[in-house]
Amino acid sequence: MSSNKFCTNCGQKLNSESKFCNNCGNQIDGGSSVKKDKVLGNASSSKFKWVNMVVAVLFFGVIFIYFTTTKTKEEKVISNQPQIMESNSYPIGNFTMKPINAATQDGNVIISLDDVKQNKFVSFTYQGQNSAVPLLAYINEDGQVVTAVRMCEPCNSESFHINGDELVCDACGTTWEINNLNAISGSCGKYPPDPLPSKLVDDKIIIAESAIANWSRRV
Repeated sequence: MSSNKFCTNCGQKLNSESKFCNNCGNQIDGGSSVKKDKVLGNASSSKFKWVNMVVAVLFFGVIFIYFTTTKTKEEKVISNQPQIMESNSYPIGNFTMKPINAATQDGNVIISLDDVKQNKFVSFTYQGQNSAVPLLAYINEDGQVVTAVRMCEPCNSESFHINGDELVCDACGTTWEINNLNAISGSCGKYPPDPLPSKLVDDKIIIAESAIANWSRRV
């Protein structure tokens, strides 16, 4: 029956037949330096592989978290929009915008909450001192009101419709998700109607006039 002994270098418990310490590689009984180097080399290689695996897992984990948690500019604006209904849906087909009137007062552009709730998807225009800016508002599936510049900038279209859960440009056919304006298809997908922050005050939806007046085309 084999008895155990201990490494004189690190104190690791060893089998009596051991020639080298399997922990530090110390030569026990007349083993060659080649064997010692091999033992140490194998241990080092194994540790190196584990380090590489841990680094790789951490790297891809960070990348995954970044792309799954980072919001687009459109998502950031829409996530803070007021909720005016519990939920909302649109039929499959061509649900068109309904024109409504907007008022400019005390540095704000104001539209009626009732107009938006009744029509769900509306168009209106801000008339500034030097230019007019076309605008739209619609209720997304989460019941939030989305207010935005009514323009598909690459193709200069100001006309849109909603088909189910998609916002569609009438000129080029590009589509976006109505909940967050993420691109679905089409050549103008990078440039959805640019969302503008708005708030609900009593029975009015209010957009800061400065946000509209300072808006500039992205392309």
